[in-house]
Amino acid sequence: MFRTKFSDLDKAPISSFSGSELGLRLMQPLHRIRSIWRRATLLQQFLAAATVTICVSMAVLTYSVSTRLESSIMQAAAEEGALLVGHFIGPHVQELASSDVLSPQNVERLDAMLQTVLNERVKVIKIWMKDGRLVYATNNKLIGEKFPSDHLDKAFGGRVSGSFDDLDDDENTYERELKVPLIEIYAPFYRTGTREVIAVGEVYNDGSRLLGELSHIRTVTAGIVGAVTAPMMLLLFLIVRRASAIVAAHGAALSRKVDEAKALADQNDQLRREADEARLDAIQSNEGLLGQIGQDLHDGPIQLLSILTLKLSEMKPADSGSTALPMVTGSATGGLADLTAAALSDLRDLSIGLVLPQLEGLNARETLLLAVRQHEALTGTRVLTEIGDLTFFPPPPLRTCLFRIVQEGLNNAYYYASGQGQHVSASGSAGQITIVVRDSGSADAPASPRLRKTGLGLPGLHRRVQGFRGSLEIAQLSPGTELRATLPMGDPAGG
Repeated sequence: MFRTKFSDLDKAPISSFSGSELGLRLMQPLHRIRSIWRRATLLQQFLAAATVTICVSMAVLTYSVSTRLESSIMQAAAEEGALLVGHFIGPHVQELASSDVLSPQNVERLDAMLQTVLNERVKVIKIWMKDGRLVYATNNKLIGEKFPSDHLDKAFGGRVSGSFDDLDDDENTYERELKVPLIEIYAPFYRTGTREVIAVGEVYNDGSRLLGELSHIRTVTAGIVGAVTAPMMLLLFLIVRRASAIVAAHGAALSRKVDEAKALADQNDQLRREADEARLDAIQSNEGLLGQIGQDLHDGPIQLLSILTLKLSEMKPADSGSTALPMVTGSATGGLADLTAAALSDLRDLSIGLVLPQLEGLNARETLLLAVRQHEALTGTRVLTEIGDLTFFPPPPLRTCLFRIVQEGLNNAYYYASGQGQHVSASGSAGQITIVVRDSGSADAPASPRLRKTGLGLPGLHRRVQGFRGSLEIAQLSPGTELRATLPMGDPAGG
């Protein structure tokens, strides 16, 4: 995956990319890994994390154990090699305490010893002086050369050391040709009977067997770690798989519950819409019924009473000299005319209150102002208005409701407060319109005899406002009364 992502990057030199572009390219694999990780299930995430963790732990533990064992074994091998060197070679280099070279006789003895006694284990022998000069080497071409080394310094300090040599130095040409792993051991040669180091011996032992043992130790260590961790992995896997199954089952159940809740919410919303539509239809039907009643009153009883009043006014008192029997006396005629006029006035008031004016095509502001102007024309009083920029066109049911709120509020202000301090204000904000109708009359002010109540009343207005999911509040002021209505600007049944 990484090679695919970096293929384009490999084709161009690093210097051709800016720092930000290079950073983005390098982050792409990380983003892809994060995306894959998020899409994986809990069980898959556990397996991936556990596999990486166990593998890294096994590698670190195997490396740590094998390194410690290798160090201990190597130190033991170095000390064993030092004893071997001191026992077999030490007596033949004692002359280096007073000389800078070995005698030919000692060189021959060392060569013979390397070919016979030490042949099975020791492959190369080198003897160094303190100045880094070789006084003896299996490869006699190097005798007399100087190759300073930290190992020599430690050995001349009396420390024995050993390790597998990479054979990368110039002095190791002969050793590389042997084609076997070699253990390099540095051991000091002491003057007989003292702790004075007179030379250092460098011995290369055959490390094939030791290398095989170390490899076996690494394998056994890894096997032990694997055998210990496998049951834990299996147990954790079973636990996580069960937990994953439980989480998946709960997730599926929650998804079903969410779907059911969503379906119920949709159903409730549909029922709410239908209920709102039913309320609005009822309001419209009620308005139509009231308008029809008002129209019937105007076209029926009012017309008949108007004709009756006209006929009564035309009737004259009977002549005293007439022989005919008078039908009605003058005083009786005047009384009937007054009663008929009073009944006609009441019916006209009822008809005016029930029949709405033409509201079609009016915006909210114009509807409210029409209600105010009609009240002023009917009562002959003045109403102060503070109506904001309500230029939106409400749905017909809402337009009717706005008109009725102002009409009922001003009727109450006139009927109970004799029209004192009549004030209408309206404003719109946050999808709502607020209408306030108030007066400054006292609570015990006499009812005005010039306006008959229509009988619609505040309970009917309250139901009307609730149909639009609005609120209606009546508050007593000092002095006066305030009616406050708040409604949404739109049709609730529409959304």
